Amino acid sequence: MVAGFGLVRRSPGLAGLLAAQTISPFGDAMATTALILHLQQTTGRATAVGLLLFAQAIPPLAAPFAGVVADRFPPGRLLAVGWLAQAVLAGLLALLLPPLGALLVVVFALALVDTPLSAAVGRCIPVVVADDDLVAANALRSGVRELGTVLGPPLAGLLFAASGTRLVLGLDALTFLVVVPLALRLPTPPRDTEVRARPSFARDTRDGLAFIWRTPAVLAIALGFWIVVLFSAPDDLILPFLATLTFRAGPVAVGVLLAAASAGLLAGLPFVRPAGRRLGATGAIVAGFAIMSAGNLLTAAAPWLMAAFAAQVLRGLAIPLADTHVTTYLQRATPPQLLGRVLANVYGGVGVAAAAGYLIGGPLVDATSPRTAFVIVGCGGLAGAAITAVLLRRARRQPDTASGHPLRSAGIADLRGGDS
Repeated sequence: MVAGFGLVRRSPGLAGLLAAQTISPFGDAMATTALILHLQQTTGRATAVGLLLFAQAIPPLAAPFAGVVADRFPPGRLLAVGWLAQAVLAGLLALLLPPLGALLVVVFALALVDTPLSAAVGRCIPVVVADDDLVAANALRSGVRELGTVLGPPLAGLLFAASGTRLVLGLDALTFLVVVPLALRLPTPPRDTEVRARPSFARDTRDGLAFIWRTPAVLAIALGFWIVVLFSAPDDLILPFLATLTFRAGPVAVGVLLAAASAGLLAGLPFVRPAGRRLGATGAIVAGFAIMSAGNLLTAAAPWLMAAFAAQVLRGLAIPLADTHVTTYLQRATPPQLLGRVLANVYGGVGVAAAAGYLIGGPLVDATSPRTAFVIVGCGGLAGAAITAVLLRRARRQPDTASGHPLRSAGIADLRGGDS
């Protein structure tokens, strides 16, 4: 924590970014929890919850185009416009609380607007901190973002039990409005002075995808990440049914279980940099994937609610280890003029994998049981971690076919266990 304050003092532009990344996810976590509880109460079906999470996760299919938007526009201005649009959409949900079909359309629109925003934030971080501070800055960003998801679900459970869904959704709209002034103060990354004429939108889109495809280590990390998320994403829709059906608990317990992984994430932040130095960036990524999946497998065996909470905390401990080193690796291995597209494409693929997991997870819970579903997602995630390790080992032996760039050379060297 002291190191985090020191980093903020050394990098003044980071403070506003971190504040925005705390407030907005807090409202999002509350809204998602309230909508899950609303659908669980009104439909009683895991498939309906799965469709909600699917609608949130599928917009990253547009990531190749969203990445171009993130690279072409100043991040602060893009974030301000995006958050204003999300405030309007969240306010509509709070006022109308429409039936399932229309609700899914608005939720989809909220997530679609959000698609380029994360890449815009990712572009800002290398501008406001030194390269040596990238791992710490990305970990701190993950930490403050997850602080909202730790506090949001239990509070949403309490508010839902007391007053229903509308109040929670209204608070979500308010959080979007609060962060708009913070976005306008963010710095603008320097322009690429070597580019004399702007390529077409389609060419920019192809370049972002081509860089990932032609860079073996980046492709290995992306494919492995997508496989692991395909299996691990459905835990968010399984947990409410584990709490209510298996443990016979109420809305507050659902919120507590949904917050467990985020609590683990916060607890794991101090270990991210030391573990990365010991394991190397790619070793930390594989270890993070494996521990996350093991946490889901242990959740399946949990005899009590608190044991399930502890297993999800274990899963959360590994999230910053994997996610921080994936982000840092991409920031170091990608030319700055492509960074928005690469981040959007990789994390867009994560969103698509999550959407597929949600689509499968709902019927899986309905057809089996929450415990059986956790066994399946845990074993699948462990298999994904193993596949990631194999793909990275092969990537070391493959020639790099993307165009040369000094940052990319540093990234390839890190495959051999360089300092994080």
